[in-house]
Amino acid sequence: MAMKNKQEKKEIAGKTFIFQHPGLEATLDIRERSKDAAGNTSEKELYKEFLEHVVFVEEEGVPKRINIEYFEEFESMKVFTEVMRAASKFIFR
Repeated sequence: MAMKNKQEKKEIAGKTFIFQHPGLEATLDIRERSKDAAGNTSEKELYKEFLEHVVFVEEEGVPKRINIEYFEEFESMKVFTEVMRAASKFIFR
Protein backbone atom coordinates (compact mmCIF):
# COMPACT_ATOMS: atom_id res chain seq x y z
CA MET A 1 0.00 0.00 0.00
CA ALA A 2 1.34 3.43 -0.93
CA MET A 3 2.22 5.71 1.96
CA LYS A 4 2.08 9.06 0.17
CA ASN A 5 -1.02 11.06 1.10
CA LYS A 6 -2.27 8.34 3.43
CA GLN A 7 -4.13 10.00 6.29
CA GLU A 8 -5.01 9.19 9.85
CA LYS A 9 -7.16 11.25 12.22
CA LYS A 10 -6.74 11.27 15.96
CA GLU A 11 -8.75 13.09 18.62
CA ILE A 12 -6.47 14.76 21.18
CA ALA A 13 -7.68 17.24 23.81
CA GLY A 14 -10.98 17.72 22.02
CA LYS A 15 -9.32 18.59 18.70
CA THR A 16 -9.15 16.43 15.59
CA PHE A 17 -5.59 16.22 14.34
CA ILE A 18 -4.90 14.91 10.84
CA PHE A 19 -1.63 13.19 10.03
CA GLN A 20 -0.85 13.04 6.32
CA HIS A 21 2.07 10.99 5.06
CA PRO A 22 4.28 12.96 2.65
CA GLY A 23 5.73 9.82 1.04
CA LEU A 24 8.96 7.90 1.54
CA GLU A 25 11.33 10.33 -0.15
CA ALA A 26 9.87 13.33 1.69
CA THR A 27 10.08 11.38 4.96
CA LEU A 28 13.77 10.75 4.37
CA ASP A 29 14.23 14.45 3.57
CA ILE A 30 12.47 15.40 6.82
CA ARG A 31 14.76 13.10 8.77
CA GLU A 32 17.83 14.55 7.05
CA ARG A 33 16.80 18.21 7.51
CA SER A 34 16.17 17.68 11.22
CA LYS A 35 19.78 16.67 11.95
CA ASP A 36 22.28 19.05 13.50
CA ALA A 37 25.90 19.55 12.37
CA ALA A 38 27.00 16.46 14.33
CA GLY A 39 24.35 14.29 12.66
CA ASN A 40 22.11 14.05 15.72
CA THR A 41 18.37 14.56 15.38
CA SER A 42 17.18 17.91 16.72
CA GLU A 43 13.73 17.39 18.23
CA LYS A 44 12.89 21.05 17.68
CA GLU A 45 13.70 20.86 13.97
CA LEU A 46 11.94 17.50 13.62
CA TYR A 47 8.79 18.91 15.20
CA LYS A 48 8.90 21.96 12.93
CA GLU A 49 9.15 19.59 9.95
CA PHE A 50 6.16 17.59 11.23
CA LEU A 51 4.10 20.77 11.54
CA GLU A 52 5.13 21.90 8.07
CA HIS A 53 4.53 18.61 6.26
CA VAL A 54 2.58 16.08 8.35
CA VAL A 55 0.29 17.54 11.06
CA PHE A 56 -2.93 19.47 10.46
CA VAL A 57 -5.92 20.25 12.66
CA GLU A 58 -9.49 19.93 11.46
CA GLU A 59 -11.58 23.05 12.09
CA GLU A 60 -15.17 23.16 10.88
CA GLY A 61 -14.47 20.13 8.70
CA VAL A 62 -11.49 21.76 6.97
CA PRO A 63 -7.84 20.75 7.48
CA LYS A 64 -5.76 23.68 8.70
CA ARG A 65 -1.96 23.93 8.84
CA ILE A 66 -0.68 24.80 12.31
CA ASN A 67 2.60 25.84 13.91
CA ILE A 68 4.18 25.61 17.35
CA GLU A 69 2.34 28.73 18.53
CA TYR A 70 -0.97 26.89 18.01
CA PHE A 71 -0.19 24.84 21.11
CA GLU A 72 0.17 27.93 23.34
CA GLU A 73 -3.62 27.83 23.93
CA PHE A 74 -3.24 24.61 25.91
CA GLU A 75 -2.28 24.75 29.58
CA SER A 76 0.60 22.31 29.33
CA MET A 77 3.01 20.73 26.86
CA LYS A 78 1.13 17.45 27.22
CA VAL A 79 -1.01 18.05 24.11
CA PHE A 80 1.99 19.11 22.02
CA THR A 81 3.96 16.08 23.17
CA GLU A 82 1.08 13.71 22.43
CA VAL A 83 0.57 15.16 18.93
CA MET A 84 4.31 14.98 18.11
CA ARG A 85 4.51 11.41 19.43
CA ALA A 86 1.53 10.44 17.25
CA ALA A 87 3.11 12.15 14.21
CA SER A 88 6.39 10.33 14.74
CA LYS A 89 4.67 6.99 15.10
CA PHE A 90 2.57 7.66 12.00
CA ILE A 91 5.38 8.77 9.70
CA PHE A 92 8.19 6.44 10.82
CA ARG A 93 6.26 3.18 11.26
